[in-house]
Amino acid sequence: MLISLKKNSISNLKYKIKGETQYMSLDIFNPVVSTVSYDMAGKTILVYGTNRTGKTKQMSRLPKPYYLAFEKGLNGIAGIPFAPIQKWSDFVKINKQLTNPKTLEQAKTMYQTIILDTVQSAALMGEDFICQQYDVNRIKDGNKGYGLYKEYSTEFAKQINLLTSVGYTVAFISHESTRTFKDENGEEYDKIYPAGDKRSIDPICDLVDIIAYASVNGLDEEENEIKSSLYMVNTRKYHAGSRFDYLTTYLEEFTAENLQKAIAEAVKKQEEVEGIKSVDFKTQNTQYKTESLSFEELQERIKAIALKLNDVDRMDEYKEIVENYLGKDAKVSEATKKQTQQMELILADLESLEI
Repeated sequence: MLISLKKNSISNLKYKIKGETQYMSLDIFNPVVSTVSYDMAGKTILVYGTNRTGKTKQMSRLPKPYYLAFEKGLNGIAGIPFAPIQKWSDFVKINKQLTNPKTLEQAKTMYQTIILDTVQSAALMGEDFICQQYDVNRIKDGNKGYGLYKEYSTEFAKQINLLTSVGYTVAFISHESTRTFKDENGEEYDKIYPAGDKRSIDPICDLVDIIAYASVNGLDEEENEIKSSLYMVNTRKYHAGSRFDYLTTYLEEFTAENLQKAIAEAVKKQEEVEGIKSVDFKTQNTQYKTESLSFEELQERIKAIALKLNDVDRMDEYKEIVENYLGKDAKVSEATKKQTQQMELILADLESLEI
């Protein structure tokens, strides 16, 4: 029996050609099941606090660090590989080297932890970059007075998402500020919050696995500095939190070693309580990759199905699908690489047919 495809339908997830059943890479009936990674690879952390809390020092002690110096935070720390970032284009160039598929494996043999210090300095450089790109003095002056806030936030998010997508441990460092909130009764109160404008710091807060507030502890009885503490739970006093349900909410002594140990123990606790089995990051990361065909491969597969539809006098269905994504009287042979996503959907709809 021949099954015709209704416009915009994706209900038939399998298709048959010459008796062979094939499956699309995204299939709700054969879902990917999420896992938890036991190692530091792929973890993202935001540490913020006042000066002299050990933020830069401790993050630089995480495995195989590479420090993106938007500020001169290494003046008192020796032996750390770093990039002196003086403008946004410096960061973009470094980011390309860190994430380019051609150089990624080589970069990962050298570095595991990428430290961005600080978020607000990076944001100011990003803002300046957008102003220069659109030839205005201030973000609010662009776009005929409507501002270039969308362009700025898009550029910032693009680079940050790229950096955090390839498996490094990424540590963001920020100073502390305050932000006003309202409680359940509508009463306003001030809360310690990572410094930075909402278009830069808030997306990072949403992105990271751990938001940690570093607090100074002063001096002991012998006038020696007591190491800072790290808070990882949200309270009325400060903004913090974690995606790991079993992560301790507090480290009395803030060190890189204690933080790594706390994360490992949280994953182990989850295994014990929930009966899950943790995996390494490489295994976990494969779950976020779907099969992807090149533009040329898409053309060839679409052409092959079109020929089969032509043989059974069903080109009206083919034309309807193509026009649904490329427009009236459009041809797949005239599509461009910018229309790769549309080509993917054309192929998906054609593959939904039984031929």
